[in-house]
Amino acid sequence: MTALRTILLCLALMILLVPAAHARPAPETVVQDDALFLHGSEDEIETGLRQARDIGIRRVRLTAGWSVIAPAPALDTVPEGDLADPAAYPRDHWRNLDRAVRMTVEAGMKPMIDIAFWAPRWAINGQAGETTRLRTNIDAGQYARFAEAVARRYGGGYVPSRSLASAVAAATQPRPDANLLESLFGHRKPQPPIAVPAIGQEAALPAVDLFTIWNEPNHSGFLQPQWRREGGRYVPQSPHLYREMVYAAYPAIKRGAPDSRVLIGGTASMGSSTPGRSGVPPLLFLRAFACVDKRLRPVRSGPCAKFERIPGDGWSHHPYSLRTLPDALPRDTDKLPVAATPRLMRTLRRLVAGGQIAAANATVYMTEYGYETNPPDPQAVFSPQQQGRLLAWAEYLATRDPGVVMWPQFQLRDRPGDPAGPRMRPYGDWQTGLLNADGTPKPAYHEYRTPAFASCRRSGKRRWIEVWGRVRGAEQGTSAQLQVRSRGAVSAAAARGWRTVLSDNRPRLGRARAAQAQQPSPGVAITRFIPWRRGLEVRLQWDAEGAQGSTGAPLVATACPAVKRTGSAAASRVARARRR
Repeated sequence: MTALRTILLCLALMILLVPAAHARPAPETVVQDDALFLHGSEDEIETGLRQARDIGIRRVRLTAGWSVIAPAPALDTVPEGDLADPAAYPRDHWRNLDRAVRMTVEAGMKPMIDIAFWAPRWAINGQAGETTRLRTNIDAGQYARFAEAVARRYGGGYVPSRSLASAVAAATQPRPDANLLESLFGHRKPQPPIAVPAIGQEAALPAVDLFTIWNEPNHSGFLQPQWRREGGRYVPQSPHLYREMVYAAYPAIKRGAPDSRVLIGGTASMGSSTPGRSGVPPLLFLRAFACVDKRLRPVRSGPCAKFERIPGDGWSHHPYSLRTLPDALPRDTDKLPVAATPRLMRTLRRLVAGGQIAAANATVYMTEYGYETNPPDPQAVFSPQQQGRLLAWAEYLATRDPGVVMWPQFQLRDRPGDPAGPRMRPYGDWQTGLLNADGTPKPAYHEYRTPAFASCRRSGKRRWIEVWGRVRGAEQGTSAQLQVRSRGAVSAAAARGWRTVLSDNRPRLGRARAAQAQQPSPGVAITRFIPWRRGLEVRLQWDAEGAQGSTGAPLVATACPAVKRTGSAAASRVARARRR
């Protein structure tokens, strides 16, 4: 009887959990464009926020630049005062971030803040001859004080004060990185100064509920050294520097904003396959950061001698595949473009199971992704007409795992930029926007609210077309029709040949199928299957609040995966090929 009760209890729990699985919310969409949202004019910011909101984006990622906000960032001596208190920082140094946070909330969107690059001189050990982008051997304790100041300022209810002393300090302190960012992101013509309210007119700053500790710590442009020599070989060093930053900054942010979530990681997708060069590949970085070997067994020597479980409320990652199709996998299995998302998820879950990282870090927030287009960038691989399909394809690959809860777009608007160099883009020259530099939309802007992707799938001996898509920002009750036509129908008469077909939510025959597919909850993707046929184009037509009659671009399914042959059948096939 005890065993029977146990079985019945398990069945009851399974029944209760099934609806929860279907009700999983759609991944949140986030945009980052510091050039626009931190350094644009108020009119440009307001327009950009409206454009982002109109295509279903609900969160804006912003950078709290330490070297920009810090007092006396060019000096060697640590400034006096409590650097965990936001009031210890010149008021004017916060103004761009304050404005962006306020305007984002006023637009009905949520901000998130990366507490990030670069460091003031008094918080590093190295780069003696450099004046900007200081990032070598960062003092984790000093970084944690800045992180707490950011969290306290944007923890909800903080009222900034403005004194004559802070205004004078802001005017007299050299800020090399602020000048650098202004030259990269700022306006080419003079802009009126940002109005700062007088005492008594200042309102409390809105609360920010999501912070990230640093940006791309496995990238040599943001943290150094990436490697160290040990016994005649190079081994990762940046993961150990970053672990100390996380140990120090995570509790500091929680003190300042107890109800916030704090993401760790922010890893770049690539790195050098040759130890000692450039950045550390992200999966190698993750293993060293969590103090495990290649087989994920704990390491407790060297920099890991005092290891403690790593805290965090989620893992942030930037799964760029800038010059390849989204499904391309690199030879180096430690690199993590979007196609390698399953590898990242497996590793994080095993690290949680092994007690190396906090359980919440198995939840992944993708916080940067995009494709540059040619034009305007002559070195980009893909055209503006390809951009929307590539973004949808990447989103399809990444968000199939329920552990991925955020999907990004970097940027909203292209940078004007100078011509790209022979090997690398100049700083600030990114052409991944959904809008051109003049604010006019690329094709991808119109496709972004209703991303869709089609691929060929095999089930047994049969081939099927799988169509995936979603509507961002739609209300309950959104539905879609799957439509088809013969490929290459470009005339007006042929365009009218689109017809709605029956489809199913899985590849199966002999079952009732529907002409309409319902989104299970707002923004959640639908997946439909129809039998494969050569030369067929497909599209989704949506019926949603604010998107009635919206149709996606025509799609052609990607090629079917090859049939794997094993045993004697494969050997016979090889033998026949050799005889021919």
